[in-house]
Amino acid sequence: MRLRFVPHITRDWQIWRLASIQLGVATTTELTSTLVIVYRMRSVERILGTRKFAAFVFVAGVVGLTLSVVLLAGARWMLPARIYGAVNMVAGGPLVTVFACLAQYYMLVPSKRVRALGVTVGDKWLTYGLAANLLGESAAVPALAGIMAGAVYAADVAGLKQWRFPQCVEHAAVRLMSLVTSRQARVQRPANRAHQELIGRLQGMFPAAGHEQIAQALRLAAGDADRAVSILLSGSQ
Repeated sequence: MRLRFVPHITRDWQIWRLASIQLGVATTTELTSTLVIVYRMRSVERILGTRKFAAFVFVAGVVGLTLSVVLLAGARWMLPARIYGAVNMVAGGPLVTVFACLAQYYMLVPSKRVRALGVTVGDKWLTYGLAANLLGESAAVPALAGIMAGAVYAADVAGLKQWRFPQCVEHAAVRLMSLVTSRQARVQRPANRAHQELIGRLQGMFPAAGHEQIAQALRLAAGDADRAVSILLSGSQ
């Protein structure tokens, strides 16, 4: 899937394609890389909170698409026709949103040093490596626009950080999610019982800790009991 700024936007005025092109990717490799990056952005959602993260994704998408048009229009007038031919084609996929989230990921999520194959590297190397895999001639403009959109949001230009979806939209989304999750209730019940049993065992180990504190430790540890114990121990010191 590709979009050409000239003539699709400048001549044919197919503005809607700026949004529709975000819904598809060209290859399975790009799809896999995008899904893994989106999954790793859950750490940004935990920091911002679900409501603010949803608002950020929407705002960054709108700002990023606007910046994409500005960059493409500027490049059309500034670059020679031979060079602009490579920039004119925009790759499909949610590149603007992905790279806006990566900008927040870089600024908000602390990096830890880990050893891999005998080499000490940051624990974010996989995420950045997958992002590099998405880059190409036709991905340069949306990637740059996404990073700029993330920086604009971080700088709180025009109070963008304060914007939230209207409550009616949030309530509709909650109802929709409840319909989806209700179908999975029977599958989730055994997992919920196991979760409660794990909380019970941790309460036996940490009688001074409350139920909510232990549940929060498990959420931060992604359900890993050993990491939850470490979190509770560090909190009790």
